[in-house]
Amino acid sequence: MEGVILSEDRRAAAEVSVTVICICSAQHLTRCLEALRVQKDAPNFDIIVAYDPHIPGIDAVAKAFPEARMVANEGQRSPLELAARAVKESTGELVLLTEDHCVPAPNWVRTMLDAQRDGRAVVGGRVETYPDASATDWAFYFVDFFRYCAPVKEGPSPTLTVCNVAYRRDQLEEVRDLWEVFFLETVINDALRERFGELWLEPASEVIMGRHATLADAVYERYAFGRLFSCMRIKFISPARRIYYAIFAPTLPLILFGRMARVAMRSNRIAVPFLRSLGPLILMILWWSWGEWLGYLTGKLPPSLVVAPEIREALRRGEQSSSTPEAGA
Repeated sequence: MEGVILSEDRRAAAEVSVTVICICSAQHLTRCLEALRVQKDAPNFDIIVAYDPHIPGIDAVAKAFPEARMVANEGQRSPLELAARAVKESTGELVLLTEDHCVPAPNWVRTMLDAQRDGRAVVGGRVETYPDASATDWAFYFVDFFRYCAPVKEGPSPTLTVCNVAYRRDQLEEVRDLWEVFFLETVINDALRERFGELWLEPASEVIMGRHATLADAVYERYAFGRLFSCMRIKFISPARRIYYAIFAPTLPLILFGRMARVAMRSNRIAVPFLRSLGPLILMILWWSWGEWLGYLTGKLPPSLVVAPEIREALRRGEQSSSTPEAGA
C-alpha cells in the first residue's frame, strides 16, 4: 500500500499511529510527511503532528497533507512536552515516534510493525545522515545519534532514540504517570524494560536526519538539551543518585568522547567524517556536559528551550511588533 490517506472512520480503526514531533520548521515537516505518504506495504496508520505554535508555515503544510492531524501544543517549552502531547493524541495499538527533521525510509512503518515480538518492550532503529553533510552538520548528527548509525547489530540495546522508535499502547498506559507531561525516553524505556522485556534495535528500520544547524545554534541546543535532560532525570532518581551524577558529571566529556570514538572506528564510512568534524564535535560535547552538570546542581531548566532558529526568529519578530507603538499613539 502506498500513499496511505485515511478517512475519519479509518483513522479511528488504525492499527498504527505515527506521531511526528515538530520542533524545526514547516520545510522539515513537509519532507517528513512526504516520506510517510509513500510508505510501502504499510497497514492503516494515522498521523499526528504535535508542533510548536510559533513555527511559521504550518497552515500551508496542513492543507497539503490533510491526512495528518496537526496539534498545536500551546504553552509548550520543550520537545519532551510535544512528544507527550503527540502520544496522548494517538489512537493506534502501536505508536511510532519520529521528529520532523527525520525522513523515514519507504518501508519504515511496515518494518517497525513486523519487528514486534513478545519479550521486546520497545523497538527502535537506525538514524543516518546525508553523505554531503558539512563537518558541523555531521558533528551535530553524531553527538546525538552515534549509537544508531550503521553498522549496528540487531538485538538488545541499552538505549533507543525518540527519532525512530515504536511503543505498544497497552504498555505505555502502564507507565502513563512517567510521560503525562514530559516524554523523556530514557526514563520511559527503562521502566518498560523492567516490566516487559528488552529494548530492541532493528537495523532494517531507518530514518535519515536532514537537519542543518550553524555551530552557534548547535552548541546552544546541546547545552539546553543537556540541562533539560538532567533536570528531568533528577525527578526520577534518589537524592543520593543525584549527588553521584553531579560529582562525576565533570568527567562526562571524556566518557562521551570515548564512546563516540569507539563507534566511529567501526568503519571508514564513519571514521572519516568523525575525524573531519572533531572541532565542532568536541565543542558540542563540552557544552552538553556543562548543561547536564548545571542541571544536576541547580535543578533549574535553561532560560530558553526554543532551539530551532526559525522559531527564535518568529518569536523575535513578535516581540518587536508588540513593542512597537501603534501609529498615531
